Amino acid sequence: MTPDVNDTIVAIATARGASERGVVRVAGPGALAVARALSGEPLVCTSPQRIAARGLAIQLSGSPRLLTADLFIWPNERSYTRQPAVELHTVGSPPVLDALVRACVAAGARPAEPGEFTLRALLSGRIDLTQAEAVLAVVDATSDARLAAALEQLAGGLSTPLHRLRADLLGLLADLEAGLDFVEEEDVRFVEPAELRRRLEAALTLVKQTAEQTDQRDQARRAPCVAIVGPPNVGKSRLFNALVDRYGDDACPPRSLVADVAGVTRDAVAASVVLAGVAVTLLDTAGDDEASEAVDRIDRVARERLAGVRRDADLLVSCQRSDQIADPPNGDGLVIATMSDRFSERPPAGWLATSAATGEGLADLAAEIAQRLAEPGADTLAVTADRCRSGLAQASAALQRALAAAELGDELVALELREALDGLGRVVGEVVTDEVLGEIFSRFCIGK
Repeated sequence: MTPDVNDTIVAIATARGASERGVVRVAGPGALAVARALSGEPLVCTSPQRIAARGLAIQLSGSPRLLTADLFIWPNERSYTRQPAVELHTVGSPPVLDALVRACVAAGARPAEPGEFTLRALLSGRIDLTQAEAVLAVVDATSDARLAAALEQLAGGLSTPLHRLRADLLGLLADLEAGLDFVEEEDVRFVEPAELRRRLEAALTLVKQTAEQTDQRDQARRAPCVAIVGPPNVGKSRLFNALVDRYGDDACPPRSLVADVAGVTRDAVAASVVLAGVAVTLLDTAGDDEASEAVDRIDRVARERLAGVRRDADLLVSCQRSDQIADPPNGDGLVIATMSDRFSERPPAGWLATSAATGEGLADLAAEIAQRLAEPGADTLAVTADRCRSGLAQASAALQRALAAAELGDELVALELREALDGLGRVVGEVVTDEVLGEIFSRFCIGK
């Protein structure tokens, strides 16, 4: 059930945890009244069309000292939710921010539901459904590629052409239905047959182009990168080859050179694998010997590239030989014990023992990598893409039928246009159910 948009809501708008600054957001008809109650003095916006800012000293319950905060006021529909809104910026202490939220509740606000600020922005027409999903994808993005895709969607790269197309089709439908009112008048035609076909063909072309662009965006979102790292001679290349042999999807997968000599791998070797249903780019990297200096220029370049891989990878699989492991695990990302077949000692509890020779632990490693790469932001973008494909397919089929019916009568064309508009409306949220909204906004965090 959609929450009441006439309530005044409050939530912490910044990430949980200690930080230099924190933000509490209030939105709704009573937002200014809440701010006045906190300040204990009148708050007057000299220009109702502009954002106002000022400092406050707030007395929180149970605290002997005043809390200083910066108050920002959106007095009208220019706010994110198109309602009066205020933000309180202060120290990013979780207990302080929680106390400030309680003070706002005592002043007449109620705690916001997950995603309720963005839901209000959607319901007020500030953003559409694809942009609302993009907000969640931006918040949850864990890589530059995911963030770039989400920001493009948030900026309207997907929905802008669809809104334009819906407007064109609505205009065409209005012309057809106006003509149906004068069906007995042979000389009155609001849309000539040639013009009707031209507009339908143009609409169908745009739908197909948008569908192709959606597929291209979906394919362009790169697979997450998983780098196998660790000191020289810990079995990284053997592990890489074993994973590629078992999970690779290439006809001739690349293989890393293997030898019991340090420094065989100088540059990263990449392969595409599917681990527990997740497509991954797997990298074998040079040995990371931090205890020694680079022996030559090639070694120096290899170390620089390894540093870049460590920085850009979505997940590091840090390898330590089974007879050299530390307790607790010492390493970045997912730390595993390698070469378990060569040594009689078993790693302590909590370690994942692997062997490239026997295959021990490889399935567990694949499942663990897939679990760690699970991204709500990525799932959101995929849900958007799926809904777009379905809605665009519906619109495309309806427009093709409309073209076929163009010689049979405007009434049949109008019927198919309504079907096409319904498909486009499902994409941008003009046609949406409470179940769809509940599914999307249940994944939001409170405060967004």
